[in-house]
Amino acid sequence: MVEFLDQGRFQAGLVVREQDRHLALVDAAGQERLVSRDLIMQHYPERRPAREEARAAICALQEERAALAAELDLNLLWEVAQEQGRSFSAGELAELYFGRRSTTGASVMLEALINDRLFFVRRHLEFLPRPADQVERLRVQQDRIRGRSESARRMQSLIRDILSGAAPPPSNETPVLLEEVAKYLRNPFARSRELTQVLATAAPDVDPAEASFEILERLGAKPDAPRFAFIAGLHPRFSEAAETEAASTSVAPRPRIEAGCVITIDDEDTVEIDDALSCEALAAGELRVRVHIAMVADFVAKGGAVDEEAAARATTVYLPETTIRMLPETISCDRASLVENEERPVLTTELKISASGELRDISIYPAQIRITKRLDYTEADRILESGDGDREVATSLRMLREAAEKLRERRRMAGAMLVHRREPKVTVRDDDIQIRVLDSDSAARSLVAEFMVLSNYLAARFAAEHRIPIIYRVQPEMRGEAQRPRLSLYPEYHAGVGLDYYAQFSSPIRRYADLVLQRQLVASLSNDRVQPYSVDELLAVLAGAESAEASGRDLERRAKRYWILRYLDRHARDARLTALALREGASAELADFAVRGTLRGAPSLPDESAILVRISRVDPLRGWLAFDYLGAAEPIGSA
Repeated sequence: MVEFLDQGRFQAGLVVREQDRHLALVDAAGQERLVSRDLIMQHYPERRPAREEARAAICALQEERAALAAELDLNLLWEVAQEQGRSFSAGELAELYFGRRSTTGASVMLEALINDRLFFVRRHLEFLPRPADQVERLRVQQDRIRGRSESARRMQSLIRDILSGAAPPPSNETPVLLEEVAKYLRNPFARSRELTQVLATAAPDVDPAEASFEILERLGAKPDAPRFAFIAGLHPRFSEAAETEAASTSVAPRPRIEAGCVITIDDEDTVEIDDALSCEALAAGELRVRVHIAMVADFVAKGGAVDEEAAARATTVYLPETTIRMLPETISCDRASLVENEERPVLTTELKISASGELRDISIYPAQIRITKRLDYTEADRILESGDGDREVATSLRMLREAAEKLRERRRMAGAMLVHRREPKVTVRDDDIQIRVLDSDSAARSLVAEFMVLSNYLAARFAAEHRIPIIYRVQPEMRGEAQRPRLSLYPEYHAGVGLDYYAQFSSPIRRYADLVLQRQLVASLSNDRVQPYSVDELLAVLAGAESAEASGRDLERRAKRYWILRYLDRHARDARLTALALREGASAELADFAVRGTLRGAPSLPDESAILVRISRVDPLRGWLAFDYLGAAEPIGSA
């Protein structure tokens, strides 16, 4: 695969033939085109999909680039690079900013730098940070060019005053601006290009929709709606047809099985419960484990009103202020959710795990089970640590943890990348901001994660062995380094999880792609075995779902960062804060908030060394966070 320059933008394509001065490529539309070799900007020698997989591979690359581009802030990069007083290649700047070497990161950086007219000047194959006074002059010059009309200039000035926190003088433009930005936000599909340009010129480092919401809030006309849901045009309510269908769909009972003590483990506020676990001890140290996934396919008919809305939403979006569900609550929080003391239809993966961690006697089947116990992660961790509580529950958890540890170790030995992540959980109610940091390595979270990986692996293996058309997630290794995950019609090794087969089935309540693959799997287990989706349909559906999921994840990330920075701006401006040094002291992550920012004044530091910092700059609207280094701190977690 390569990327070529097309009207100032980088476009991806798969090389299918080579000529002297041109390459024949298949582009994102599946069309073949000739491109001059002089326009080839980036090569991806490790990405070699088959021609029939080109569109999916290009889609995956575009999503990867979009995620990196959304993260890139040239203003922040310029501030860091300027301090070093030298020129950089695009690859060096990408590594400096993203913290890792990446062909995709270098490509995103190169495209941004080629189109940048403000922060960097090109010198042959390198880029030199402009002096601060020159950047300021260029800002003024760009403002002058973009805002030629007097009305636009006045509007831009008013917007700058509002967003800077200054009280704007009485102006005839204020009521006009309020009306225009309110209309701009109401319909995300018909946003004025002219107003977008005015907003982008007045606040080039703020998303125009976010700037619009901020203007309304600061002028006392804040919409009565969650901030980021409103900005993105997401609505929690479903159509009347979808709600009626969700409540009235009749479901034939599945064969009932006695699965023993069936446990769900989720966050304490989770109401969309789509997985459960049960186990029983056998002879010779063996353990029979059942992983139960909510049978959402029974409640959502392909092509129905609920299905159409679920396909459009593609994923449940978890925002600090609200949750925008993929499915109506009648299904997602009640009829399909694995609620304690209720019988529910599930897709069960049953297997035996030997004392050494070997898997055998694997089967997948639809079933009806009763949920015995609902636990949150804190309760499950407490039981695992102390052994207190219901004996049957405690025994099941202990056996599941031991099995999960064996499975995890087998994956580690196979090369899986076991990453320890600290994720912030942010809740906002009536402008009260609550933040806590979740440890993905806690005993209960590791246990659940391991069995979800196992369930996904076994379902993918079953599909491969029975030639069921699905979309696999693959992550091949090239020269000892794992590449970015991508979608494929064919099973391949997934380096991230260390398994030969992988697909996502385990969250059908929350991810449309998982629901689609569940339908494929369930159909293969029925008597007629007619697949709901052809290969072409799968590619189209899942490519769209992947793109929407990526947008949802980006919105969740932006929303979390905004509210964490807003909290820090209110409550921690002058506090001495404990942080972890990253990128040899170029940045840091606050220990109690799991949010990162630029670090100034620090010596070269080992990654994750504990340090003390003070906030030197915080701007929630722009996502800016910078610290001053104060010195070393006691290791985090020490007495």
